[in-house]
Amino acid sequence: MERIVGADILDELFTEHAESGSITSILYDAYSLGWVLGFEIFRNLLADREFFGVIHNYSLPVPRLISRASFATLNIPELASQGRVRVIDVFGSRYGVPPIANYVIKVDNPSEDTLTPKIEKIYREEIYPIAESRGIVKLVYTLDGTAVMFGERPTLRLLNWEIAFLARESLKRNILTVVLLNTDVVSERLVAWISSISDTMIAFRSSIKEDELIEKMLILKTPSPSFEPTTYEFRLSTENGRTHNLHFEKVE
Repeated sequence: MERIVGADILDELFTEHAESGSITSILYDAYSLGWVLGFEIFRNLLADREFFGVIHNYSLPVPRLISRASFATLNIPELASQGRVRVIDVFGSRYGVPPIANYVIKVDNPSEDTLTPKIEKIYREEIYPIAESRGIVKLVYTLDGTAVMFGERPTLRLLNWEIAFLARESLKRNILTVVLLNTDVVSERLVAWISSISDTMIAFRSSIKEDELIEKMLILKTPSPSFEPTTYEFRLSTENGRTHNLHFEKVE
């Protein structure tokens, strides 16, 4: 088996083939840790300071989002203090949770009909002035959270808006979108739609055998003309009791 680390996977998927306006979807199941890869992609793109990060939060109170991100060695408060990250907190706005810091952006009275224009306004008035000439990487945490909040049909309409938004804005600046989706929460119809609009698609499949979590990562689609579907065994290791590293072994 070929052993590689997370950074090599990210370089292969994004450094060589990522295009402005592209959508990367990461699908995982109830027991999977595949969502960690989404934060790793986000962190990796911010590392060279050529990208500004925006997290669209639909799933958790922001303190718990920060905790999830820190599991993947992404320090949201620190990056925000450096002017490199903002959180658009749809979850907190919907359920009356006040912002915990000035980097958390509230969406007034979000609904399935008003969310799209309100987020566009946030980008024009708050995100673009801070990002300046940098590219933007958006992390949608999570699409299943969006479906639970608004329903699947409105979520499909929001995805259509995302495609149109990227088509318009990518003509003027470099924007990449990373979508996280727990497939055990939503219908096959929603999974099929996100598959159809994704440029890069990665799926994780987990199983528990003899009290051990075993995961496989399948790269199902990339923009590379030489792409072939590839399967890896996936695991996390802990360094110094705090830092989590991603490891992959290619399955021949």
